[in-house]
Amino acid sequence: MQIFRHTENLPVGARGSAVAIGNFDGIHRGHQGVIGEAGRIAHDQGIPWSVLTFEPHPRSLFKPTDEAFRLTPFRTKARHIEELGVDNLIVLHFDKDFSAQTAEDFITRVLINDLAARHVVSGYDFVFGNNRAGNCDLLLHRGKEEGFDFTCVSAIDDG
Repeated sequence: MQIFRHTENLPVGARGSAVAIGNFDGIHRGHQGVIGEAGRIAHDQGIPWSVLTFEPHPRSLFKPTDEAFRLTPFRTKARHIEELGVDNLIVLHFDKDFSAQTAEDFITRVLINDLAARHVVSGYDFVFGNNRAGNCDLLLHRGKEEGFDFTCVSAIDDG
């Protein structure tokens, strides 16, 4: 697995992928479902399989005084993702400037221009962009406009 800490000028093997997007603070069953769905799509379409995540976790910026909540340290998380068979792990630095980016700008700059994503997969509760304005509905809508497919993975029923 290759690890990238940016999205600019990615090599061909990291562009045009099925990409799972999320914070993935722990690789539990729900996260495995999102990442695994991107992997299934990548395999079926013969395209690269990528995971796009953020470090540090956005909660550390917005709620810095909260008790530590992180389920998995980054190196452990990366190892678990690699063990799933992912081709590329893309880790974007999450800071105040990044958080000010609109959801629309994130889709255009990162998913369309930099990653040339063919298929985006997220969990049902994934939100992104300034004021958490981006969600599954926006990704589905923009995907139809821009030519990438989108899958929103439902909550896993433990019952």
